[in-house]
Amino acid sequence: MENRRARWLLTLVLVLILASFAVPYTLLSDVDAWYGSMLFWILSTAVVIAINAIVSSTWED
Repeated sequence: MENRRARWLLTLVLVLILASFAVPYTLLSDVDAWYGSMLFWILSTAVVIAINAIVSSTWED
């Protein structure tokens, strides 16, 4: 069960990485200010860091 959860979370990371490329050039293309994309990238980076912390918290030596 734990492996399934980790796989799902890592798939979510992959989706966020792809969204980091797609969203600024599609959904945010009408935003003239640079901070529209920057805010999206900061929030998605924070989510990816949190997911990586959750996945790696179960690792053992």
